[in-house]
Amino acid sequence: MRKVLLTVMMVSSLLAFNACKKDGAQGPAGPAGAQGPAGPAGPAGAAGAVGPAGAKGADGTKILKGTVDPTAADGVVGDYYFNATSKTLWGPKVAAGWTGTSVSLQGAAGTNGTDGTNGTNGKDGSSFIAGAGVPTASTGKTGDYYFNTTNSTFYGPKLEDGTWGSTVLPLGSAFAAKTYTITRGFEDVAEVADTKAFGYEFDETYSKYEIFSSYAVTANDMIRINQYPGWGDNREMIFETTPGSGVFDFVPDSHLDFFANDPAGIINVGAKFRYSHNTTNPTAEFTLTADDVDRLSVNNGASFGYLTYAKAEPSSVALGKTLVLARAKNVQVKNSTTKYYVEYTANTKFNLNTLVPNYEKYRQDGKVWVKYKYYTARTATAGNALVNHTGANAGWIDLTTYANSYLPGTTGYTTGGVTDVNPFSLAAVNFMTSGSFLGNIGTPVTVGPSQVATAVNITTPAASATVNDRGNVRINWTIVSGTNAVATKDFGPTMLSNAGAVADPVTAAVFVPRAFALDYYSATIGSPSLTFTNNAGTALTTTFSATNPYQTGGTNVVNFVDRKDGKDAAYFSNTKLVQIQVLALPGDVVTELKAKGVNVDDINEVSKFVKL
Repeated sequence: MRKVLLTVMMVSSLLAFNACKKDGAQGPAGPAGAQGPAGPAGPAGAAGAVGPAGAKGADGTKILKGTVDPTAADGVVGDYYFNATSKTLWGPKVAAGWTGTSVSLQGAAGTNGTDGTNGTNGKDGSSFIAGAGVPTASTGKTGDYYFNTTNSTFYGPKLEDGTWGSTVLPLGSAFAAKTYTITRGFEDVAEVADTKAFGYEFDETYSKYEIFSSYAVTANDMIRINQYPGWGDNREMIFETTPGSGVFDFVPDSHLDFFANDPAGIINVGAKFRYSHNTTNPTAEFTLTADDVDRLSVNNGASFGYLTYAKAEPSSVALGKTLVLARAKNVQVKNSTTKYYVEYTANTKFNLNTLVPNYEKYRQDGKVWVKYKYYTARTATAGNALVNHTGANAGWIDLTTYANSYLPGTTGYTTGGVTDVNPFSLAAVNFMTSGSFLGNIGTPVTVGPSQVATAVNITTPAASATVNDRGNVRINWTIVSGTNAVATKDFGPTMLSNAGAVADPVTAAVFVPRAFALDYYSATIGSPSLTFTNNAGTALTTTFSATNPYQTGGTNVVNFVDRKDGKDAAYFSNTKLVQIQVLALPGDVVTELKAKGVNVDDINEVSKFVKL
C-alpha cells in the first residue's frame, strides 16, 4: 500500500511540474512521408473534329438480283446477275451482253426416304458469302461461293478438302473497254530573257488658271456633271440631227452651228446631245437650252472653243461659280509599271501510252478511238470554254492505224505506204477559230486579246523536241503577250470625228485633233503653253528622234512605243487548249462484236454494244 501511494505521489509531482513548464522551441521538420495512392482519372476530353472525307473511289462491279434471267438492258459490262428463282449466277457481262452459260448455286436435292421410315437428310445447299479479303479454310463449307469486297474477286465453289480451289474470277476483264479523259493547255511557261519591256504613261497637269469666263455653273449644269464626271475637263457635245432617231452624228465646230446664231445652223434649242468624252456614261443624253447657246456665243463666238475644250480649275466647277480655265499644260512622259510586252516559251504534252494502262495490248489486239474538243479563245475578263469541233471528223476518230504506226515519216507516220498525220490535223477542225489545228507548225493562234501563240518545230535537245509519235505528243510554243507598236498621241484638244451616222459614236468613233480655230495648249499661241518633260522633269524637244521616242514629232504630238496588255505566266498556265478522250477496245471484245456481225470500224455501231 505504501508503495502504491508513493508511486501516485511521484506521478502527481511530475504532472504538476510539467504543467508549470513553458513550451520549448519548435523542432526541425520531420522527413516527408511516403507518396499517397494516385487519385481517380479525370473525365475524358472532347472528341476531335471529323477528318475530311476521302476521295471517291472508282465505281465497282455490281451483283444484280432478279427472279428471271437477265436481259440485255440489265447491268453494265463487268456486272454479275443472280436469278433467285433458279439459283443461277450469270456473268461477267461483256460488251455484247450476257453471253455464255449460267452457273447453278443450288446444291443437289436429298434422296427421298423409304416408306415407313424417315428419309435421310439432303445435303445443305450452297451459300453465297461476302467479306473483305481472301477466304480462309475456315470460311464457309463445301459448295459455297465467296466474293472478296476488297478487290471484287469471285471464288468457288469450295472443295471437299476445305480449299477454295483454282477458280478465281476477277469481276470484269483486265482489258475491258474503257474511256480515258485528259485536258491539256500550256505547260512549263517560261519568260524569254530580255523580252519584257514596259510601255509609256503620260501624266497631264495644268497651270496658269488665268482665263476668267462668263460660263456660270447652273443647276442644269450640275445635273450634267453628275452624269459626266469629266465635265470640267472637256465639254464637247455631239448632237442628234434627226430628232428621235437615236443616232448622234454631229459635232459643232463653232457658235454658228446653232439656229439662234445663224439661220443656216444645224442645231436648235431642244435638240438632244451627249458629251463625246463621257466614256464613264456614254449614253447619257441631255437637252440644249437657250442658256447654252447664249454662253457659247459670248464675244461673237470667240469663247466657243475655250468654253467647250479648255480645262476648268476644279474649285470653279460648282453651283453658282464662274468657270476659270487653264492656259498651260505639261505632259510628263514616263515608263509604266503595269503596261508591258513580253515573250514566253511553253509546251503542251501528253502520252497515251502512259495515260491508258495496257495501251500496247489495246493497240495491237484491239482498236483505239479518239475524240477531242477544243477550247475557245479567252475573253478579256474570263477564261475559255469547251466546245465541240465540227465537220466530217467530229466525235470519235478511228486511230488504229495511227496508234500502230511504228515508222515515223517526215510528214506523218507511214504504214503500208499510207501516211497518217497528227490526229488533230484531220479535215474540218478549227482550233480557237484560227482555221488551223492543234500544233500546226508556224501558224499563229490568238488565245486571248493581244495574246498570240505559235507552234514551233524544235529538234534538240531530245527531251524538249517537238514530237508526235504513236500517241506520244509534245508541242512547243512561242507566245507573244501584249502589243509592241509605234504610236503617236496628240495632247492638244481633240474632237469626235463627224464620220457619219453611228449609233454610239462616243465609244465607236475616232477622236482626231481639232482642225479649227486655235489649238489650245499649243506651242503656236505664244510662250509654249504645252510642254513635255521626262521622268526626271527635263524638258523634251519638239523634234522627233528615232533614238529618243519620247521626243515630240509635232506641235501637240508625242511619238512613243505603245507597249501594253502583257500577261504574266499564270495567265497562260491557266489557259486550256484541248480535251482528249481515248476509247480503248480490247481484242476479245472486237472478236465478239465481229462474230455478231457488228461493223467494228463504225463507232456508231460499236457504241450500241459498248458503253463509251
